[in-house]
Parts: sequence; structure tokens; C-alpha cells
Amino acid sequence: MTDDPRPEILIAVPTFRRSELLPELIDTIRADASTVDASWRILLVDNDPDRSAQGVAESLGVEYLAEPIPGIAATRQAALDAAAPDELVVMIDDDLVPEPGWLAGLVAVWAAHRPTAVMGYVRYVWPEGTDPWIAGGGFVRRNLVPTGERLSALATGNVLIDAAQVRALGVRFDVSLGLSGGSDVQFGRDLIASGGTIVASAESVARDDITASRTTREFVRRRTICQGQVRARLLTRDDSSAARLAKRAGFLVGGLVRLPAFAAGETLARLKGDVPASATYRRRLWFAQGRILGAVGRDEYEYAR
Repeated sequence: MTDDPRPEILIAVPTFRRSELLPELIDTIRADASTVDASWRILLVDNDPDRSAQGVAESLGVEYLAEPIPGIAATRQAALDAAAPDELVVMIDDDLVPEPGWLAGLVAVWAAHRPTAVMGYVRYVWPEGTDPWIAGGGFVRRNLVPTGERLSALATGNVLIDAAQVRALGVRFDVSLGLSGGSDVQFGRDLIASGGTIVASAESVARDDITASRTTREFVRRRTICQGQVRARLLTRDDSSAARLAKRAGFLVGGLVRLPAFAAGETLARLKGDVPASATYRRRLWFAQGRILGAVGRDEYEYAR
């Protein structure tokens, strides 16, 4: 494929019970993909045991694959496994909407650098009327990295993966992380550790219109704590028993030290009327709580069903 100027692309949409979003998403993907000089096909990878997306796939004229193992990790791995030897795999989450130039931005970076993965940008849009404390606290965020810059971490909501390179490296998504979260982070770590590369594309943009149900303080509290737990778990999962205990002790002590500091920072920011700073300190406090819980083996699954 490296000498082929017209790549073959599998555009995979992992989905779970969001059939109402799929017609607009597929129409937008088709319109954008038609501007790219490439051969492409669209595949819905359905993680719903009731196969709720099957009829939608048939009505939209796209390919369909059911993945019975619950969790986003199994769904993403099924997409990689479905790729032909000469196909690139582009994945986009079912609640995103590609913006013009989305696919071209991914393909152009792959053609220029031939990395193992190209990570596009996700632009989060808060609904009108969102609590300024929520919107200003950085609870849902993604940094816009310049095109071509090498990355040390991976998120897979908007990504191109060179399936042939990944297979050669022997890297797979860890299905045991499918409901806890962090499977894309672990996949990126494994990819880099095996000699792969991840490069950014600022021109590939997918919009995430955040739903009202995700704009509550309870939702962002639970999500942030889960993220702290996942971080503690991922950073110790490959260590020996002794190293794992030492790291977890460090997370525990570090978290306990940070809690009063972040609480004091939040109080001071609130007294000053600095809403974004107040929310940011609270986010850091919740994340520290999550790391403490992770250090002592308490797990809560962000995507539990």
C-alpha cells in the first residue's frame, strides 16, 4: 500500500443503542468521503446484543457487523479485524459529526508521515444554557495539536489506524478495559512501546454536541473520579507486585496531599468569583479522589451497563 496513491479505507462506526444518530452521521460521512481520492466503505460495528443498528445499516446501505462482547474495546478491535490487508481503518464515534475536510485531514497526514495512527481533533460544543461552572472547568476537553506533531497518547473517537502496521506490531485493544474506560489510552501506550507512531491532524475535526444529560455536576463528578481510577489502574497494571504496591502507595499519599490543597484553591477561587478556576480545582480534587480509590483497588466502571 505504501506505493499506492489511492488508499483503501474502511470507515468504521462503533455504535451502541444510538440508532437515531446514525442516519445523519452516515450521510455526513458519505458527503465528506466523496471529496477524497480514495476507495472507501462504511461499516457499522454494533455492540448492542439486540442488534438495534442492523435495520438502520440495511436502510442506509452500509455494511454491518455485530460484536457480542460488551465494551468499546471489543467493538474497536472488531473494526480492526474486519479490515482487509490493504485497508486503513478510520474510526469515528457514533455521537460525533464530521466537519468538512475530516477524512482528507486524516489521510493527508498518513500519506505524508506514514505513522501507525493519525489522531484527529474532537471539538466539544456545550448546549445553550450550560452551567458556566461546568463549561469552564475543563471536564470535557481536547487540546488542538498542530498537524504533523508526534503524540505520546491516543484517543480513538476520531482516528485513522494503519491496520497492517498494527497487525505487524501485534498490538490489540484490551477487551478487559471495555467497560472501565482507558482502552484507547492502553492501546496507544502498547502501540508506542512496540515501535509504532501517532501523529496529529488538526485539519481532521469532528464535532461533539454534548447532550444535556452530561452537563450536570453529578455526571462530571462521577466521570472525573472514574478517570482518576482508570489512570491509577493503567499506570500499575504491567508492573511486578512490588512495583505495583509502591506506585499505588505513591498515588495514595499523593492524592491525600493534593486533596486539601485543591480544596483550598477552590475556596479561594470561589471567594474571588473566579468560576472557571473554582471548577478546575474541583475537577482536580475529584480526579485525586479517583486516584486514591484506584490505589486501594476500588473500581467504578465509567461505561458500566
